[in-house]
Amino acid sequence: MKVLTNTRRCGVLRQRVIARLRRAGLTINPYYLFREGIQAHDMAWPDLAAHFASSLLTPDGLPGVAACSGFKTREHLQIRLDKGHLCVILKDGERVAGYTWVDLDEVNDSACNYSLGSDEAYLYDAFIAPDYRGQNLAPYMRFECYKHLSQAGRHTLYSISEYFNTPAVRFKQKLHAEIVRLYLQIKVGPHEVGHWALKDYRSPLPDRLSYGK
Repeated sequence: MKVLTNTRRCGVLRQRVIARLRRAGLTINPYYLFREGIQAHDMAWPDLAAHFASSLLTPDGLPGVAACSGFKTREHLQIRLDKGHLCVILKDGERVAGYTWVDLDEVNDSACNYSLGSDEAYLYDAFIAPDYRGQNLAPYMRFECYKHLSQAGRHTLYSISEYFNTPAVRFKQKLHAEIVRLYLQIKVGPHEVGHWALKDYRSPLPDRLSYGK
């Protein structure tokens, strides 16, 4: 237990140092590229599935997503839809309880930008409304996202997590996501001075999984 506590403290300390350097104009950004949805797992959420319906966002649902986050405007979200991005939402009745956005064309993170294949997708900007946190909605929403994307012919799914964001990394590991690569980006102000792939963890893709209807 003491070792775990010290490890967490060291991780928090590193994050604080990196945050201070960023405020001073130096960005040191180590991050993982994950591949998700490629291994079966035994998680099931029958109670959540009965209460929270998942669906793909349509334009008339934009006000609900904007209200869920509280810090994104309808116009900002409309731009994403206009680009062809998908958004998987969870609803509690008429209220949006959470959402995950999906880019079908590229990994659109500022630190790692490259094109995707016809059966690939990039998951980003996942959010659970504060009133619904603590109900295990995040993994349920992720799995629902896998289902919708499988039905759309997208079977290889990517996401990014910062190296020192331990909760995010553990969350993806619980879903049996695989680390593809470890990257390091360094910027001075807005200017990138270096971007390297530090380690490649890739393994062959398994047979495609079916996530049901």
